[in-house]
Amino acid sequence: MIRLDDLVAFLDAYMGASDVVARIDPHMANGLQVRGRDQVRTIVTGVSASVRFFEEAVALGADALVVHHALNMPAGIHFDQLFVRRLRVLFDHGLSLFGYHYLLDSHAEVGNNAQIITRLGARPTQRYTDDGWGWVGDFETPVDRDALLARCAELFGQEGVHYPFGPASVGRMVALSGSGAPRPPDLEWLIRHQVGLFVTGEPRESSREMFREAGISCVAAGHYATERLGILALTEVLRREVDAEVHFLDLPNPV
Repeated sequence: MIRLDDLVAFLDAYMGASDVVARIDPHMANGLQVRGRDQVRTIVTGVSASVRFFEEAVALGADALVVHHALNMPAGIHFDQLFVRRLRVLFDHGLSLFGYHYLLDSHAEVGNNAQIITRLGARPTQRYTDDGWGWVGDFETPVDRDALLARCAELFGQEGVHYPFGPASVGRMVALSGSGAPRPPDLEWLIRHQVGLFVTGEPRESSREMFREAGISCVAAGHYATERLGILALTEVLRREVDAEVHFLDLPNPV
């Protein structure tokens, strides 16, 4: 068992919570969002908060929940029905809710994007985007493009959308999970830095032809699938470092 305050201190220190993060990602939680009971025996982790997630976590005996997507705060002071229903489940069961949005994308070890790069056999070498949401990864030796695309399908558990427009051998890749499809100025950066593969969750309608014209391959493997790896890695950290029972609750979503 661990005190809630000690769990907050551990997670915030490990994940790197700070005032800077709040400015980068002002609308999503990057820390404790809802405070529940003071003693935590069981932690349940997952990708996204929802009533279904809360109820299944309660069945596992949860005291605290740790997710990538916590509660989206409604605009202004109007709390809509969905938001209130989710809060009611948390309050009724004394559950604490932690969310790590930006921090679980950007973290150098357990972050979604560092995990994608590492699991595909590359090494995270520099942050991608000014705010560091994604990561650039370099392979020790170039990898066959088609073999790498097949490895992506295996890693994410689904084919997703593949645009095999890049070079036959990939030496450098970028991972920007979730809704990370690049816009035209981003493509210019990718071209200049000789990126051969871009991995994200969701493509835009314009993505296919932009990648074709840029000569870069893209895998859009699904928002959920690309943001599952980080919380899985954080789950293993919690199991090692925290005196509590820890469960990962998987609610797959093909999107």
